[in-house]
Amino acid sequence: MNKVLAFDVYGTLIDVHGVTTLLTEMIGEQAMAFSNQWRAKQLEYTFRRAAMGGGEQYRNFAECTRAALVFADTLMGTALTQEQQAQLLAIYASLPAFPEVADALGALHTEGHACWAFSNGTLQGVTGLMEYAGVKDHLDGLFSVDSLQTFKPDPLVYNTFAEQNANGEASRCVLVSSNPFDVIGAKACGWRAVWVQRNEQNVPDDWELKPDQTITSLNELAAAVASL
Repeated sequence: MNKVLAFDVYGTLIDVHGVTTLLTEMIGEQAMAFSNQWRAKQLEYTFRRAAMGGGEQYRNFAECTRAALVFADTLMGTALTQEQQAQLLAIYASLPAFPEVADALGALHTEGHACWAFSNGTLQGVTGLMEYAGVKDHLDGLFSVDSLQTFKPDPLVYNTFAEQNANGEASRCVLVSSNPFDVIGAKACGWRAVWVQRNEQNVPDDWELKPDQTITSLNELAAAVASL
């Protein structure tokens, strides 16, 4: 049976550390540490917003990204100007895709699988990013959590995606993500999941829910999906 593949965007299709070139120009050797802190806080803020029930407490991914940038700047004492912060936030609309993404998506389409972007980002933001990265034409559609006013790993996100794009059949859905929390969230909702471990520093969580397959590049994905 052909699968419905849901691709996490930030960190899986798109390299979130594409900001480091500009960061290095601004703050020098602290750039990678800053980028890591910014990303970690960005995810923490989405977790908090989801845990607080969304609604009035919801702020979209762009706002979580902005707040995390301010936190990282304060924590690390880098004293970024408002102009520099605006430049860094603008980079999030033009981050690069990982080099193998287009070919990998093309191969999966050849096998008859549906490929969706599946993101915490806003629909407008993800659409622009996919267009900029040159991969939008390789996708069947884009799914954003923004209309649900929550974030992954809230079960509402995975269940709604399955209802809308797989006739409610969770077992047809395959998450492809570099984020262990995302893998765990998908597995908890009856999905299958492929974890993209792009580097050895990204270690798995000690959790009872495990990915069905682990790969190091999307070049390995077609074979991994065929085995599911």
